[in-house]
Amino acid sequence: MKTSLRKLTLLGAAALLAVTSAAACSNDDSGSSSGDQSLEIVYWNYGPAAEQGNKATADAFMAAHSGTTVTLTPVTGENWGTYYANVATLIASGKRPDLMVISGEGAQFVHSNNLVRPINEYLDKDEEAKTITSDIAQGLIDGFTVKGDVLTLTYGWNDMVVYYNTAVFKKAGVEPPKPDWTWEQFQQTAKKLTEDTNGDGTPDRYGFTWASNEIFPGIMPWVANAGGNLTSDDVCTATAGTPQVNKAVSFLDQLIKDKVAPAPMPMSDVFTRFQNGQVAMFGAGRWPIATFLPKFKDFDIQLYPTGDTYKTVFGGAGYPILKSSKNPDLAWEYQKFTVSEEIEKQYVGTADKPGDSIPSRRSLARTIAQNGVPPANSNLYYDSIDKHETLVPYPAPAKYSAFESTVLRHLQLIFAGEASVADGLKNMQGELSSIVTC
Repeated sequence: MKTSLRKLTLLGAAALLAVTSAAACSNDDSGSSSGDQSLEIVYWNYGPAAEQGNKATADAFMAAHSGTTVTLTPVTGENWGTYYANVATLIASGKRPDLMVISGEGAQFVHSNNLVRPINEYLDKDEEAKTITSDIAQGLIDGFTVKGDVLTLTYGWNDMVVYYNTAVFKKAGVEPPKPDWTWEQFQQTAKKLTEDTNGDGTPDRYGFTWASNEIFPGIMPWVANAGGNLTSDDVCTATAGTPQVNKAVSFLDQLIKDKVAPAPMPMSDVFTRFQNGQVAMFGAGRWPIATFLPKFKDFDIQLYPTGDTYKTVFGGAGYPILKSSKNPDLAWEYQKFTVSEEIEKQYVGTADKPGDSIPSRRSLARTIAQNGVPPANSNLYYDSIDKHETLVPYPAPAKYSAFESTVLRHLQLIFAGEASVADGLKNMQGELSSIVTC
């Protein structure tokens, strides 16, 4: 896929809740059509790469399943939210697609609106599925589980790790970070890497920065490692006003006040400054390497520093079976195929053309390092979810567009010094209380 999985968010998806629910119920089908070997799959048509990626998987499936026909239906949208709304309209009009591409952040939405057919029964009875899931970290399965219903297998994912510029570290005489570093050690490291070369009071190189335009590569790793979240476990109540969130935001705010971090910036600017040596560290998933390679290789990764706890923050994508499917058994075979070795190898890539997501299959993820694809510490991607507790659920209520934009707006005021952390989070909580509901 062209876009990184961090972007698979539900921007504005609440617009057609009632329509979606009605469509899902009216189009439900309990079994496969006799003799029918056709599938229709809807996906967000964000650009040429979306078509190419989905077509490659569909063609490979048809080649492996003689007599099967897969029809791809591109659905337009300015973002993932409008894509979801347009899929809802498609189903409401009487169309009966079998599968659709969704993000992990969309799990709550599609489940609460009765759109998808859980795969629990398939997982219990399918011996091949048992082999597959034994090769997938439990956290990735939990990420698509809502109220005990497993919605889909995850075919690719991204977690949040710290990228550091190895050339900058070496030039500054700073040792690379270790996996057990703490917030205090991180802060000390960032200060050592910050440099004002011309003495004008503004650093020419900052120790760290984070994205301003999304919460996933922004505050979420810090909130999680402070032991908090932005919503309750049932994603029905906002929790922005908790001490844990205050601690995380205060820590980041202090980095700005200490001039070891600039004001947050869009991720594209982060990439540029990191490669230019103007920023020594930043947080992201695996997606930056598709931008860095093959030209820029002076980087490696490490876990986020441990606060009161350590939790892996991640997001993934999958092809859930829609309740509108006329052929759910065949749709299940397709979903399994998306996590087959044949498909998962595509996410590994090469040093010249790396994948921008992490394969869900543990055995395939381990081959990233074996294939010589940077970074050197690439095994850490899977280790982070295999060996550590995960942040589940990711705070993604059905009204995700309003939720994230509200969080980002108040964070901007805080980090710009226009609101204190306490007042900013109090105001954020007040607005979110009517947005995060069930």
